[in-house]
Amino acid sequence: MDVMKVTYIAHSGFYVDTGDAGFLFDYYKGKLPDVEADKPLIVFVSHHHPDHYNPVIFRLAEKYPNVRYVVSKDVYLRPVFREYREKGIELTDRITVCRRNSGAEFQLPNGRELSITTLTSTDEGVAYLLAYGDRIIYHAGDLNRWVWKEESKAYNNNMESAYRRELEKLRGRSIDVAFVPLDPRQREEAFGGLELFLEYTDSRIIFPMHFWTKYKIIRRFCEAHPEYADRIAGIERRGQTFEV
Repeated sequence: MDVMKVTYIAHSGFYVDTGDAGFLFDYYKGKLPDVEADKPLIVFVSHHHPDHYNPVIFRLAEKYPNVRYVVSKDVYLRPVFREYREKGIELTDRITVCRRNSGAEFQLPNGRELSITTLTSTDEGVAYLLAYGDRIIYHAGDLNRWVWKEESKAYNNNMESAYRRELEKLRGRSIDVAFVPLDPRQREEAFGGLELFLEYTDSRIIFPMHFWTKYKIIRRFCEAHPEYADRIAGIERRGQTFEV
């Protein structure tokens, strides 16, 4: 199995370099890693929230001939199509729009197949499960156990059930790299989503995300769960790269 390089960009934004392809997830700010001009680059958008989607990602089409976009259906793309058509770039042929609980497959310019399965987010849009070669990659987007102290018991119970229902689709699944929310705004409930994800899946390494620069929450999770510590990426700064 080849080594992958995973770079933390910001918030829920990551770049995964498999060696022969690059996958960019939920970019909204931060420095993009350098990508070889002829390398297939697939850009994923899980939903329209501005901390997961920035239209500047489409500028990559001006630089990279082999860029392709996989975008959740809730993202409004008509202005983007118009803007780039005026520049002489037709984006419609480069974009795959994904609905919830759907799938897509296509061949990359390097001749290898990419298979995409979506789950339904407990907030907006989708989560992505990718199969590329012998690698399985999961990016949750905003699929999480969003339980809040301020919400009613009924709301939180429904949220718990909805999250478990989606995780059931991943039960026992071997995942090489997973990107999962760990949001400190949830306070005493912050660990719940990641705890359940670890319970349902067999994930080799998990990159916490959506932690709003509050890096200490990763260490606190590992201290609370030493049994999982060797499977949690210790992100400490933007631009940090891990080999997997």
